This record gives sequence, structure tokens and C-alpha cells, in this order.
Amino acid sequence: MKIVYASTSEQELKIKNLVEYFYTSIFPKYFSEEDVTKFEKMNFLNVLGKNELNGTLKESYQIISSLETLIFLIESNGLEKNKYQQMYERNVQILEELGLSFPFSHEQFLEQRDFCLEADSVYIKTPGNFVM
Repeated sequence: MKIVYASTSEQELKIKNLVEYFYTSIFPKYFSEEDVTKFEKMNFLNVLGKNELNGTLKESYQIISSLETLIFLIESNGLEKNKYQQMYERNVQILEELGLSFPFSHEQFLEQRDFCLEADSVYIKTPGNFVM
């Protein structure tokens, strides 16, 4: 007999907040509002909560770690280095294996676009509104 521990509500909230961070702070810097809307409709990172995740304690930690690592790699502008590209790919693979669709290559996060033109975007949150 094997005992499996379910994810906690705190872990589920943390995952939800990290996914929200991608949609409000990461994606708008690299993609148009139209693109981000498409990502949402296509349920990337299970933003709509439609896909049933396995929900074990271990898997939740893996998802949280992978999302945090991807955020760090993207925000640190380290994806130009080969070793960080490999780390990026490994964390994307982990997310995919755990049921979260993240179909983006590291190249898509190498150059930020001028998102100031979309200051009224529904995805961009004002500073201080996001709790991680």
C-alpha cells in the first residue's frame, strides 16, 4: 500500500498566484494583449482551471518550483546563456508532464516589446496589486 499526500490549499493558491503572475506581469511584456487573450482561451498553464491536475503534494511542489524558476530565468534576462536555456527547457518539460501547457520557447522571452502602448491592458496589473 502506498500513501499519497494531496496538495494543500496553500499550494493550490500559490500555483494560482504564479499563473496569474505570468498573465499579468510576464506575458504582457513579450506578447500583445490579443496573444495573451488567445493563451487564456487555449488554457495555457491551466489558467481556467479546467484541466484536472493530479494534485499530490510532490507534484504541487514541482509545479511551484518550475513556475518560480521560469519566472526567475525570464526576469533575470539570463536566457541568452546556454546553461539557462537548458534549465528553462527542463522546467517547461516538468510542467508539461504534470499537465500544464507551456508551449513557449526561450527565444520568445529574449526581447521585451514596448508594452507601454497598452497601458490600459486588462492583463497588466498596477504595481502593488499582486501578492506572491
